[in-house]
Amino acid sequence: MSFIAEFTVSNPIMQSTRRAIPEVTVEVEDEQPGQNGKSKLIFWATGPKDRLERFFHELPNDPSLRSFEILSTLPERRLFRVTLSPEGERGLTYVDAIDVGVTLLDIEASGNETRYRAQVPSRNALSQYRQRCEERGLSFDLRRLYRSNADATERHGLTPRQRDVLRRALEAGYFEVPREISTEELAEEFDISSQALSALLRRGHRAILRSMFSGGES
Repeated sequence: MSFIAEFTVSNPIMQSTRRAIPEVTVEVEDEQPGQNGKSKLIFWATGPKDRLERFFHELPNDPSLRSFEILSTLPERRLFRVTLSPEGERGLTYVDAIDVGVTLLDIEASGNETRYRAQVPSRNALSQYRQRCEERGLSFDLRRLYRSNADATERHGLTPRQRDVLRRALEAGYFEVPREISTEELAEEFDISSQALSALLRRGHRAILRSMFSGGES
């Protein structure tokens, strides 16, 4: 049986901006590791409109970023895609997690704190991930560890949001040939941009495939 771990990591990604505007919460949608300084992060920033404006104006000065762009703007919510600087790359632990069999389910940050929820196959795997974080100079603080009585979707590493989007896409005929619903129409049902919907679908597919081909299927 696998475990669910809840922990914090002293992540440098947008740390100065988060400290300056603690009222804004960052929720990671997709991590895209790259080579030669091309790693990217897609995330939602949520908070009061005036705080989001200040968050936007602080980003160009953040040492963890090379550049950024806004993908979608909603009331009290904005979807960003950022390219990480070398300092930001230090906080991207996605590949380390995959290497030791840890599936990062949720990443949320505000102020000084970056909170994670992850599915881990064993205590040893979590210990290896913690060591990888420390090798990057990131402090790791385990808050909670409990056995997972996960349903099939969670066993495949899907977040509730990814599960809901994939299920609705299947029901609505998104995967039929030809498609019975467009990306834009499906995104509208979830009140998100088509880019955000594509990211959720991509991460959901990737989680299922990794679970299957790593021998994690039931």
